[in-house]
Amino acid sequence: MVDLYNGGILILSTVTTFGLYMILSGVDSPWFAFAEHAFVGTAIGLSVVVATDYIFRTIIPRIMSDPAANWPTIISVILGMMMILRVHRETVYLARIPITLATAAGIAVSVRATIFSGIINQVKATILPLMGLASWWDFFVNVTVVLTVLFVFTFYFYTTEMKGPLLMANRVGRHLLYLAFGVLFAQTYMGRLGLLLGRMQLFVEPYYPNFVVTIIVVATMVISTWLLHKRYPELLEKLTPE
Repeated sequence: MVDLYNGGILILSTVTTFGLYMILSGVDSPWFAFAEHAFVGTAIGLSVVVATDYIFRTIIPRIMSDPAANWPTIISVILGMMMILRVHRETVYLARIPITLATAAGIAVSVRATIFSGIINQVKATILPLMGLASWWDFFVNVTVVLTVLFVFTFYFYTTEMKGPLLMANRVGRHLLYLAFGVLFAQTYMGRLGLLLGRMQLFVEPYYPNFVVTIIVVATMVISTWLLHKRYPELLEKLTPE
């Protein structure tokens, strides 16, 4: 029973993973449609279960213990239940109230966070002392930060003619931006590559039966997709809904 359970998980994982990668082929694939719908459906189902469990395990006992002190929670539950009214055409206007409040509150919180984290804290982080530092390394780091900010600023001077020292600073700023974007891309790539290698390890270790089952399943997916394209295009259209 354990082997049957693990084998089923392996087959389902192989179909889902390689089915999603079939989008890279540029052709319609029923396996990609299955993986896409399974992923979205599982994510939504899991979210509903987790949210419902949280409500019955935490929110309702809190309200029942002291309704007067938890009136904000009661209002939140009512607004959340009003969102369900969106499923009916005659009550959809009521669902717009909590959606509007949630959107407005989210924008207000994000704007405040952006002002502090994206503007004020960034400015404060670039105003660094250059004198009286403990070591030469601290001086080197602070000078690098300050000069990088100034050079990158010159890259965004669009109303000034670039010549002389300003032109040189503009070019340095452009190359510093290239360097920063390259580092960000490399970090993203290495992170995604690590996830891919960890995922592929499931299909190749141990060599038997994981690798053998993976090869059989992938070959079946490729051959079936090819047959549907060549022999049964009508069936393929039904199996790959938009």
